[in-house]
Amino acid sequence: MIPATSLAALIAEPPSQDFPPAEASSWTEPAAGYLEQDAMRFFYRWGGHLSATLIRVRSRFDGDLDQYLLYLVFLLAEISESLPRGPRPPQTFRRRRGLNALSLADITQIPRETTRRKLLALVERGYLVREDDGLFTLGEAYDVDQFFTDLKPLFWDAVRTER
Repeated sequence: MIPATSLAALIAEPPSQDFPPAEASSWTEPAAGYLEQDAMRFFYRWGGHLSATLIRVRSRFDGDLDQYLLYLVFLLAEISESLPRGPRPPQTFRRRRGLNALSLADITQIPRETTRRKLLALVERGYLVREDDGLFTLGEAYDVDQFFTDLKPLFWDAVRTER
């Protein structure tokens, strides 16, 4: 097993030739191991927030994190559609693109039949809609704003360490 490089060693390492040399920094580590301790404290707090968030999200999806993972694929597709990328038709003319169970099974590595059952459960609870062509699209039960509210404890402000 190769030992991990410490955070202090990474900071002290000279820049690669791919980048121009950085300006000289007047900041130095206050004490040996300080950065590792601070990083460890950060990841401890972040891990606590992650587990609390997963518990809360799990209850929203009937105790099934695989359903949340499937739903997350739809949310991310929705978010990616709203990102600016060159000339596009106006929002009113864009049609939501659906996903099928096989594609979702490939994306999530959940067996296809299990994926199909979980998608139907999400449709039944209003999280997804099954279109006439058999494709699944995002429903109205849980939107992007609620998604970000649930994940807010994982953002920097919630887990920053006090100095």
